[in-house]
Amino acid sequence: MHNSKFKALKLSFYAILSVVLVEFLGGLLANSMAVLSDSAHALFDALTTFWLIYAVKLSLKPPDEEHTYGHSKIEPLGSLFGGLSLMGISLFILYEAIIRFLTGTKLFLDFAPIALFSVLYTMVVDVYRIYILSKNTAIIIRANLLHAIADFSSTIIALLGVSAAWMGFSYADSLASIILSILLGFLSIRLIYASALELSDIAPKKDYQKIKSIIEDMHDIKGFKSFRMRKVGDQYFVEMTILLSSKIGIEKAHEIISMVEEKISDAIKNVTTTIHYEPIEEELSLTDKIEKIALKNGDVKGVHQIIVTKTKDGYILTLHIEMDPNMPLSKAHQISEKIEEEIKTNFPMLQKTTIHIESYPETGEGEIIYDDHIINQILKILNLNKKVKKVSSIRMYKSSGKKYIDITCSFPENLKIDEVHKEISYIEDMIRTTLGEYVVTIHPEPYKLL
Repeated sequence: MHNSKFKALKLSFYAILSVVLVEFLGGLLANSMAVLSDSAHALFDALTTFWLIYAVKLSLKPPDEEHTYGHSKIEPLGSLFGGLSLMGISLFILYEAIIRFLTGTKLFLDFAPIALFSVLYTMVVDVYRIYILSKNTAIIIRANLLHAIADFSSTIIALLGVSAAWMGFSYADSLASIILSILLGFLSIRLIYASALELSDIAPKKDYQKIKSIIEDMHDIKGFKSFRMRKVGDQYFVEMTILLSSKIGIEKAHEIISMVEEKISDAIKNVTTTIHYEPIEEELSLTDKIEKIALKNGDVKGVHQIIVTKTKDGYILTLHIEMDPNMPLSKAHQISEKIEEEIKTNFPMLQKTTIHIESYPETGEGEIIYDDHIINQILKILNLNKKVKKVSSIRMYKSSGKKYIDITCSFPENLKIDEVHKEISYIEDMIRTTLGEYVVTIHPEPYKLL
C-alpha cells in the first residue's frame, strides 16, 4: 500500500516537471498569460508533489516514543500544505490576469500554434496523472489527484482562451486566466477543509455508526462507554470500554471481546481495535431491591413473602421481616417504620407498605436419619414418575420434633415451570401418604435431553 503511494507520486512528479518546461516555453514565446499561468500552476504543483513524496517517506517510519500512533499524520499535513499552495497559485493568477486584462496585453499570434501544442501536451500528461493517481484512495494521493484534475480543468480553460485569442478575441486569454483562478481557489478550499478535518482527529460518522450498531446488536454487551475513534492516514484506531455482566467469567469476556474485534475488522479496513471491559451488576427485580433495602438494617435477619399488588388506588406492598425474638416491640416498630420510609423514597409508586414483624426461627439441633427401607420407598415413588429423569440426592433428618426429606432430582429441560410444580406436588403428596407426616422439599434441576 505504502509502496504504491510512493510510486504513484513519483510518476506524477516526473510528469508534471515535463509540463512545467513545455508550457513555460510555449507561453513565453506566445506571450500567453493563460499558458504561463497554467505553467506556474504546474510548477507549484510539482513543488507540492515533491513535498507529498517527502511526507509519504516520513509516514512510512514505524511508531516511536514520540509518535505512538505512527507518522501517518504527516500525510494530511502535506495535503494541507498542498491546499494552501494551490490557494496561493489561484490568487497569483487572478492578480496577473486582472492586470493583463486592464493593460490590454495581447497574444503573439505567430507563436500561437506553439502555445496550443504545449497546452495539448499538458492535457495528455494530466490525463495520465489522473489515471495513475485514481487507483489509490489514500488522502495524500487524493490531494495530488485534485491537483491533477485542477491542472486538466485549467488546461482546458487555457486551451479555450488561447484558441479564442488566436481567432481575434484578444481579451479571451485574460478572461480564461480569471476563470482559471476562481476554479483553483474553489479546489484549494475543499482540499484545505478535508485535510484540516483529518488533522483534527474527526471520526468518519458513517464508520462510527457501523461500530455502534455492532455493539448494540450483541446481546451479551450491556452497554459501552469511552468510545473513541480516530483516523491517521489510511489507518483507523478504535478504543472503547464495553460493559458485561459480572456473572460472566474472564474466559467468556475475552471471547466476546475477540468477537467484537473481528466484527469491526470485517466492517472497516485497516483498523486497530483496543477494547477493555468492566463488570456490572445485573439489574435487580423490584422484590430483590426491596429485600436489599430491608436487609441493610443489621437487626433484620431475614425477609420473605414480598408481595406487590396492583389496585385501582395504586400499588400495595406487603412483606415479612425476621428479627431477634427477644427484641422489644418498640424497637422493632422503629426499624419497620424506617424501612417503610426508605421504600417510599425509592419507590414512590408504592402507595401503601405493610410490614409484618416476626421472630427469626432459632436453629435447633438436628439429626440425620439413615433408613435404607424408607429411601428405597422414596426411590420407588420417584421411579414411577416418567417425568423424573435422574435422582441426584435424598437426605432425611429430624429437628425440633419434625421429620424432613430433601430430594434433588432432574426433569426435562423444556418442561414448563407450572408442569414441574404439578409433578413435584404430586410426588410430595405420594411420599407423605406412604411414609406419614414428613416435611418434603424437592429441588428440581433441568435434564438435557439428547
